[in-house]
Amino acid sequence: MDSIPANRRFWNQISSAYQHEHDPHIGAAPRLWGMYSIPDAHLHALGDVTGKRVLELGCGAGQWSRALAAEGATVVGLDLSEAQLAAASRTMGAARYPLVQGAAEQLPFAADSFDLVFCDFGGLSWAPPHLAVPEAARVLGRGGRLVFNVASPWFEACYDEAAGRVTTTLQQDYFGLNTIAEDEGATSYQLTYGDWVRVLRGAGLVIDDLIEPRPEPGTPNGYNETDPPDWAHRWPAELLWVTRKP
Repeated sequence: MDSIPANRRFWNQISSAYQHEHDPHIGAAPRLWGMYSIPDAHLHALGDVTGKRVLELGCGAGQWSRALAAEGATVVGLDLSEAQLAAASRTMGAARYPLVQGAAEQLPFAADSFDLVFCDFGGLSWAPPHLAVPEAARVLGRGGRLVFNVASPWFEACYDEAAGRVTTTLQQDYFGLNTIAEDEGATSYQLTYGDWVRVLRGAGLVIDDLIEPRPEPGTPNGYNETDPPDWAHRWPAELLWVTRKP
C-alpha cells in the first residue's frame, strides 16, 4: 500500500495546528518520549549521542533533533511533510543540522550512513514497518542502533472510535490491526508484538530491549483521552524498541 501521497498531504494540512497545540510542551524540555513526555533520563533508551551520526525518522518540528544536535550529535532530520520541515527550520536554534524531505520506506541515504536511527511516533508509525525497518537497518553502520517508540497494539485495540477515547474494553481484534485509517485518507501502521519481532529480526537487527514506558498516576496524556485517566499506568500504551545492527 502506497500511503506516502496521502500521508504527506495530511501532515502538510495539519502541521500548523499540530505544532501550535503540542510544541509548547514537547519543545520545552529535551529528550521526552511519547504521549506522556517521559524523560529519556528515566528510560535510558538513547544514551550518549556525542559525536554520533544520527537520523531522526519523522522529525516534525525538530524538537528531538534540535536537542541532540545541541549535545554534539551530527543530526539529520527527515520528514515526509514540507510544512513540518519548515517548522523545524524556523525553530532550529544555534546548532544547525540538515533537513531532508523524504519517506521512511524510501530513505535517500547510502548504506552505513548513521550510528543511530530513531523516531518517537514518527516514520515507524506512518510507514509500512516491513519496508521502513529494513531501510533503517540498511543505512545503519555495523554496531549502529535503531531506537523507536510506537503505540502499543493494546492501546489501539482499546480505542473507542465513537467515544473518541481509549477505554478498558477491547474494540478491535488484536490480530490484524496492521493499517489504521486516519483522517483525510492518511494511514498509520500497527503491528502485534510478534510481528514487530519478526520484522526487526528479518532486517538483521538484534533486539536489546523492549521498554514499556509507564507514566506515574496523574501524568497527562497530551494526545488522547483515556478512561480511566491512569490507563497507561495500568496497561502498556507504548512500545520503545531498542535494537542494534551486529
